[in-house]
Amino acid sequence: MANPIFGEARLPLADGRELTLRFDFAALAEAEDAADKGTEEMIREMSKGGARLKTARAMLFGALRHHHPEVSLSDAGDLLLTDSNAVSEAMGRAMEQMADRRAEQNPSLGTATIKAVPSRGIGTRSSKHGAKAA
Repeated sequence: MANPIFGEARLPLADGRELTLRFDFAALAEAEDAADKGTEEMIREMSKGGARLKTARAMLFGALRHHHPEVSLSDAGDLLLTDSNAVSEAMGRAMEQMADRRAEQNPSLGTATIKAVPSRGIGTRSSKHGAKAA
């Protein structure tokens, strides 16, 4: 069961599997390493809906590490291609919970810097020439 205390959400996949995303300090540190960007920069990029694929993949990878350490960075990228809407929705729910927890622990910070991932994909669209910015 997903745990809202840490910013967790279930991720049902098209193939019938279900993964659990968890956004916590460790997840964000993993994502920073994978994207070679700071947390605030990644969250800003994700909240605008036009995140670079590298950023979206890194955030998903970090969020999967706690419950699914066997998942590789490449696997996270594959999930973005095969289950992009489900990934976006689950990441949005987990990030919202993380923001709510942060606001509860320190009301002066609020949730302004952590906003949910848009619920419609990851900010790219497909074409015959590959993914393009939306």
